[in-house]
Amino acid sequence: MQAIRHRGACIARQARRSAPRPARRHASSNAEPVNESFGPGFWTTVGVMPACYFIYQASQPGKDGEAPWMTRKINEYRHWQETWEERNHLHTKAVEQAGFDRTLFLHAPENRNIDLRFPEAAQSSAARNIPAGSQVNIDHLVAHYRNLNLAEEERKAKKLAAQNE
Repeated sequence: MQAIRHRGACIARQARRSAPRPARRHASSNAEPVNESFGPGFWTTVGVMPACYFIYQASQPGKDGEAPWMTRKINEYRHWQETWEERNHLHTKAVEQAGFDRTLFLHAPENRNIDLRFPEAAQSSAARNIPAGSQVNIDHLVAHYRNLNLAEEERKAKKLAAQNE
């Protein structure tokens, strides 16, 4: 089987070699006429010339000394500049007011009275979220521990002074 296949491949190769080949055609010989049109550069040049003329005419002053057409078109959109200027001014005022309000709230005295619609609202949350002293006045307790802390600090200061002598 292998010998038949090998022999067949050899015969096919020889047949290809002996077959007449078509003549090669080179680009320089036998050139056919080509229909060439004007390129995009030509049409761009032709289009730019009248456009320049119309732009020049639009930039010249109108009759009776009125502003040129292009200037009038530009001035039609000038109101946007005024609108943005007004918006920026209002925004600046709002930011300044917010800063003033923030400093006012930061330096305001602490308000311990909280207005509730119903008194049960104070106990409606979990006990871990209730800060100490929110339901009972513990100012006297705070003062007591503050005094204890001051006394302890004085004792430490005296002990340190005695060691340094």
